[in-house]
Amino acid sequence: MSNYVKYATEASDSYFAGLTETQEGFLKSIAAFTAFVPATPTPTAHGTVELPSMQEIMEASFAFAQKFLRQQQEFFEKAIAASTSTANAAARHASHTPPKSKSASAS
Repeated sequence: MSNYVKYATEASDSYFAGLTETQEGFLKSIAAFTAFVPATPTPTAHGTVELPSMQEIMEASFAFAQKFLRQQQEFFEKAIAASTSTANAAARHASHTPPKSKSASAS
């Protein structure tokens, strides 16, 4: 068995640790910035369409992304299974095929 999973896990753990550190710094910067910015007034015009909140947008976007990743994982699992079974069937077929005689291969 290869060490691919071990190396990939180590690399992704390192990446996500750095990403988390960067994100935490960004969040601290936002908090410092918003402390100096006045609150945004809520629109009160009648007849306007109610816009989704940032929370609703985020939830819908991540729900889509999670469904997409699940679907892609299922697809690739099926593709690997199909290619593996095809390769195994070809290997079984090749091992059961009698060798050609010299006279048959010469023609």
